[in-house]
Amino acid sequence: MSRNIPEGFPVTLPREALVGLDGLEPSDEEPRAPKPAVVPLTLSPETALYVRSEIARAGGREVCFLASVDEGRIVHDPRAVARGNFDAVLVAARDAPEGGVMLHNHPTGVLDPSEADMRVAAHLYESGLGTAIVDNEAESLYVVVEPPKPRERVALDREALEAILAPGGALAARFPSYEDRPGQRDMLSAVVEVFNEGGISIIEAGTGTGKSLAYLLPAARWAQENEERTVISTNTINLQEQLARKDLPLVQELVGELNWALVKGRGNYVSIRRLLLAAEGQASLFEEDRSAELQSLMEWIETTDDGSLSDLSFSPAEETWDEVRSDPDMCLRARCSHFQECFYQRSRRKAAAAQLLVVNHHLLFSDLAVRRATENYTQSAVLPAYRRVVLDEAHNIEDAATSHLGVELTRRGLYRMLSRLDRRGRGVLAALQELVADSESGPELRERIENRVRPALSRARAELEGLLEGLEPFVPHGEGPIRLGEGGKVEPAEHDDVAERLRGTLTGFGQLVRELAELRARLEIVEELADRVEGRILDLRSIERRLAAAVHGLRLVLAPGEEGASFVRWLEYRGRGKRANLILAAAPIELASVLRESLFTKVDTTVLTSATLTTRESFDFLRGRLGISASQLESEEDGPVEVSERIVPSSFDFASQTMLGVPTDLPPAGRDGALDEATADVVATFADITDGGLFALFTSHTALRRVAQLLRDRGVDSQWPLFVQGEDDRHRLLGRFVAAGRGVLLGTSSFWEGVDVPGDPLRGLLIQKLPFRVPTEPITAARMEALQRRGIDPFQHFMLPHAALRLKQGFGRLIRSRTDRGAVLILDDRIITKRYGRYLRDSLPGAPLVKGAWSDVERRLRAFYQGA
Repeated sequence: MSRNIPEGFPVTLPREALVGLDGLEPSDEEPRAPKPAVVPLTLSPETALYVRSEIARAGGREVCFLASVDEGRIVHDPRAVARGNFDAVLVAARDAPEGGVMLHNHPTGVLDPSEADMRVAAHLYESGLGTAIVDNEAESLYVVVEPPKPRERVALDREALEAILAPGGALAARFPSYEDRPGQRDMLSAVVEVFNEGGISIIEAGTGTGKSLAYLLPAARWAQENEERTVISTNTINLQEQLARKDLPLVQELVGELNWALVKGRGNYVSIRRLLLAAEGQASLFEEDRSAELQSLMEWIETTDDGSLSDLSFSPAEETWDEVRSDPDMCLRARCSHFQECFYQRSRRKAAAAQLLVVNHHLLFSDLAVRRATENYTQSAVLPAYRRVVLDEAHNIEDAATSHLGVELTRRGLYRMLSRLDRRGRGVLAALQELVADSESGPELRERIENRVRPALSRARAELEGLLEGLEPFVPHGEGPIRLGEGGKVEPAEHDDVAERLRGTLTGFGQLVRELAELRARLEIVEELADRVEGRILDLRSIERRLAAAVHGLRLVLAPGEEGASFVRWLEYRGRGKRANLILAAAPIELASVLRESLFTKVDTTVLTSATLTTRESFDFLRGRLGISASQLESEEDGPVEVSERIVPSSFDFASQTMLGVPTDLPPAGRDGALDEATADVVATFADITDGGLFALFTSHTALRRVAQLLRDRGVDSQWPLFVQGEDDRHRLLGRFVAAGRGVLLGTSSFWEGVDVPGDPLRGLLIQKLPFRVPTEPITAARMEALQRRGIDPFQHFMLPHAALRLKQGFGRLIRSRTDRGAVLILDDRIITKRYGRYLRDSLPGAPLVKGAWSDVERRLRAFYQGA
C-alpha cells in the first residue's frame, strides 16, 4: 500500500475487528472485548480469477479492489479501484455498501500488514468495510480487519426515556427539588422520533424547558444501543462547558456508561515541542524579551491536564502564542517525541473513541468545509465521522457559517506572518542561520538565506506596505465598513496605482513562497541537519501555506473575478486610535444551498433547537435562511429528507413573573446624545427601585461607553457596583456581577445571549434600542439586495425577523427559573408607535405591557417590585 497517506483524525478500531495481530494490546481508549469465532473469508473462484488477472495486467504491482461479502463469508463481485493509491481507495469506498472488503496484494508476497495498511484499514472500517491482503496468485488471503456486519439499528424506546424525566423517575429520585417539566418530555419525544425515523427536526424550546437533557438522553441512548456517534454543536463556550461539566455527567448517572469529549479547535492547545523550541531559541525568535512568559508556560505544561487556553491563568501575548500553539502545518504527528503526551493528540484520541462530541459551531463548519472540499462525508475529517447532529443555539447557524466560510485579512496579521520570518534580525530565518552555522552545508545555506530569502522577504514587505497605504484613502477612519464592487461605493483595484501595488504584492508573495520552498528543499536533503532543523522546516512550510492563503484572500477581496459574484467584499478599520487595524474581508451572500447540500442532506438526523427560532410562532424566517423551507429535502444518496417542526412553550408564567414597560416620552436616538442622557436617568431610577441587580443592554459600544460615563458622573457607581463591558474579561465581569448581588451591568452584543443568571442577582433588564441590524453593514446590505432582486421586501423578511429574534434573546436573559421575578424596560417606543411594533411584541413572551410617560411607567414599576 502506498505510504502517501494523509494524516486524518485518529481512528480506534474495535478489538474484535482485528485478526491475526499477535501481541496487540488494547489502548486506554479501547475496552477489551472477547474475540468472536469467525468463519474465514474465502475468495470465490470467479473473484480469485479476476484478482489474479488484474494483478497480472499491472505487472505484479499493487492493485486495490472493493468486493462484497455474502452471508457465507464468500468474497464476490470485485472491482479494481486503484493501483497503489490510498486516496483513490478512500474515494471509491465512500459509495461501497457496508459489510464489504477492500483487497490488495503485496507484490513482495509477504502478507503481514504494514503501518500504512493499518491506517488504511482503520479509515475503511469507519465506512463499514473490512481489509484483507492477497498474494499475486490470489491463493492466500490474510484478513487484517474483519468486515463489520451491516448495522441493524435499534430504535429508541420513547416511553422508557420519558419515564426517566417523569415524576417518580430516575431524575426525580436524584433531586429533592425536582420539578416536573412536561415540555421537556414533549421535546424528548420529538428528538426520539427524528433519531428513529431520520430527517430534520426544528424545535423551539422555551426558556425553562430543560432542552439539554431532552436531546442528550436520546443521543446517549442511541450511542449505547447503536454504537453511532452524535455531534452536539453550540455557539457559546458557556453552553459547551455546561454540557461537558454538568449535563453529560448527569446523563451518565441516568443511563449508564457513556463516553463523551469536549472538542476544541487545534489553535487552543499548546504544542510541547514548539514551546521547547521557542524557549530554547527565544533570543533569535522574539523582538522583545518573552523569557518570563515562556517560563510560565513551561511551568504550566507540567501541571495542566488540558493544555488549552481555557486552562491557562493568564493571557499570553499574541506573538508568543502564535509561536507555541499546536499547528497542523508544523506537526510531526507520530514522529514527534512528544506525540503520546501531546495535549492536542490526546484530545483527538479521546474524541475518536467518544460516542458524543461537544463542539462549537465554528469547529463544525471547519469540518464541513473540509468534507465539502474533499467530498468526504463518511470518514474522518476535522472531526471523526458522524451521521447525527444536534445544533443547539441554532438561531446563530447562518452567522457562524458566514464567519467561517468567509475570508478576513488584517494589516496586523499580514505583518505578523512576515515577521515570523524576520523581526529586526530575530525570527525563523535567524534561528535557522544559527542552527546550520557549524554544518558542512552551513555557508551555502546561510548565503542563500542572506542573498535570496531575505531580499524576497524585504520586497514582499515593501510591496505589502505600499498596497495597504494605497488602500487607506478608500477607508476613512470613523466611517465604518466600506463596501466594494457592485452595490458598494468603491473598487480600489480599478485605480491604476492600487492595481499596480496589488500585482506587486501578489508577485512578491509568490516569489517569497518559491524562495522558502527552495530553501526548505535544500535543508531537507542535508542528512546531518535532519533532526536539528526539522522544526524550522515545518515553520517554513507553514509560512508558505499562509502566504498562499493570503494571496487567495487578497485576490478574493480586491480582484475577485467571477468567484466574487457570490461574495460581499469590504474594507474597514477595527479598533480606535493607534490600535486601529485595517481589515480586508469577504463573506458569502447566500448560504442556504451550502447548508442544505453539505449538512442537512448528508447526515441521517439533524436537530436544530434554541429558545428563539420563531417569530410570531412561525419558523418560516429561519427555514428560509437555512435552506429548509420545503417539508422535504432531496438527498442524492438517501432520497427525501423529512423536515418537522415543534414549538415547546416555556414553563414560566410570564404574566405573573414579569412586566414589560415602554416609556413613550423619552427622546429618540440622535446625534445630540439626549437618549443617552435619558437612559442614564432611567438606569439610576431603576437601580433605586430594585437596589441594583440590573442588566442594561445596548446596540452600540459608543452609547454604552457614554451612558457608563454619565452614570459615574451622577455617582451611581458609588451606590451600586458598576460593571461595564470592555473594562474586564466578559466571564470575569459576569462573575463579579453575580458575586456583588446588587450590581448594574452594561453590555452589548455578547450579553444579549448565552448569559444565564438565575435567582436574585438579576432582578431587572433594560434595553435601550430595538436591536435592528445596521442596514449599511456589508453582509446585511448584500443580503437585503439579494432579496430585493427576488422581489421580496427585505425589511419585512430580513431586518424585522432578525430584530425580533434578537429582542427575544435579550428578553430571555431575565427570567431563568420559576421563582425569578423582574421587569423589562424597552426605551425605544417604536415597539409601540410603529406598525411593525406589533410583530415584535407578538414574538416576545406574554408579559403584561405597561406604556406611557416615564413617570407613569416608573409608578407601575415601583408597584410591581413592592408586590414581589
